[in-house]
Amino acid sequence: MPATSPMYDQLRHGTLRNRALAWFADHSYRRAAAGGALFALEINVVIFLVGELDRLLPGPDLEPALSLSNRLLVGVFSVILLALLRCLATASARGLLRLYLRARTT
Repeated sequence: MPATSPMYDQLRHGTLRNRALAWFADHSYRRAAAGGALFALEINVVIFLVGELDRLLPGPDLEPALSLSNRLLVGVFSVILLALLRCLATASARGLLRLYLRARTT
């Protein structure tokens, strides 16, 4: 079996390092938190609109209506929760990539 020459081995590690640095730059915690918060806001807007449409449609009212302050409180809590969950997922992915890079480059 032919062995990889040291010159190409260094190039391979450099390419892997450049790809990893680009991935880390693309998957930052700030971007993850912003994406999670945006997703939570989108969900809350859809839930709010469905709730408003539900009031317009005739039928039995099985659940008590939430007040606006309760909806805002639930919205703020969900934004914070999803931003934290997205940061946790990003931290896990970054840790796994670091382990992979250490195993691959040593």
